[in-house]
Amino acid sequence: MFARVQTLHEPAAKLDELAAIGSRQLPSAGNMPGFKGFYYLIDRQNDKAIIISLWEAAENLRQLEAQAAVREKVEAEAGITSPPSEIFEVALSTD
Repeated sequence: MFARVQTLHEPAAKLDELAAIGSRQLPSAGNMPGFKGFYYLIDRQNDKAIIISLWEAAENLRQLEAQAAVREKVEAEAGITSPPSEIFEVALSTD
């Protein structure tokens, strides 16, 4: 399994807005090949969030990264630029 991790630095109100956008987008993520899960972590005191999506295989992540249209839609709706992604292999999990 692989994890795609992004770190955001935005005002708390913007982070809440992103959570609302994510809740509308998340149901369709289950239809994406290899999608295994999603976490959106917010630290309101420090205006910071971490987005973690889990994927079955590295190829699934390559397909996700190639879907610029999805990213552009979220960026336009949220009024932000997507932060860079880091990719990690999940070496240990409770699942």
